[in-house]
Amino acid sequence: MREIVIVTDDAAALPAEWLEEHREGLAVVGMPVMVDDEALPLGEQKLPSSLLVALAEGRKVTTSRPSPGQFLRVYEQLAAHGYREIVSVHLSAELSGTVSSARIAAQSVDVPVTVIDTRTVAMDQGFGVMAAWEAAGSGADRDEIVAAARGHCGNTVLLYVPSLDQLKRGGRLSPSIARLGTALQIKPLLGLKDGKLAPVEMPRTAAKARSRLVSLAVDALSRNGADPGEENAGSTHVEGAARPEVVIHHLADPDGARELADELVQAYRPDVRITIAEIPAVLAAHVGIGVRAVIVRTAP
Repeated sequence: MREIVIVTDDAAALPAEWLEEHREGLAVVGMPVMVDDEALPLGEQKLPSSLLVALAEGRKVTTSRPSPGQFLRVYEQLAAHGYREIVSVHLSAELSGTVSSARIAAQSVDVPVTVIDTRTVAMDQGFGVMAAWEAAGSGADRDEIVAAARGHCGNTVLLYVPSLDQLKRGGRLSPSIARLGTALQIKPLLGLKDGKLAPVEMPRTAAKARSRLVSLAVDALSRNGADPGEENAGSTHVEGAARPEVVIHHLADPDGARELADELVQAYRPDVRITIAEIPAVLAAHVGIGVRAVIVRTAP
């Protein structure tokens, strides 16, 4: 049995297939999402249709951090299950108070808990979770697990959001950038800087933004310097590989995500490993309909 268990939150956007195969030694804490102040069920893999309808209609959609009590219940259950230590890997503290809740809960549990602020989100955070899980399963100690988690975050994150309304309402984007985007109808491409969302480029049209999204992803793949490998197997893994690797997040639009994947293959090379994963409800609440997120694996 594993001695150290990994805890994360659903902002890590871990692919459902990977979660299904890696349940042992891993717990995912659900992040509350409210539509018109009514909480959606926690822990569902599939996006609730009510959330999609609410986003399309421009209704009030909000999120909150998991409470310290929610974390404490999870930590206590894991300790009762026999795990002697917990490593808790979470989205950037600049985007959510989740890390703070985890740290408060960690003070009240009988086993050591190490809380990691990944300074990132989505599958960039997810890669860190996967690496931590692999390290824990190999018998690594706490410091080695923490190093693995941190070392596999920090990949290239690119985000196209057709409308900045949700990000502006949730306070996840600088007010000045939000006002500029709204006033000039700019379609900014966003990335992460110091744990916060920040503009990468400021295209004037949706078509230009989508084109630049592909170009910037290709640039990141080229900088990665990986050698071509076998044909695309379409799965994500943690171990270092010769093949370049990309995750494409979408919101209820798998066909559009596949089109973007095809563009990357044609613009770059056919051996690129691409995983398509729907964005979780807690992130969908902030980015809205039409989002495209591309994570290019540049950390080892």
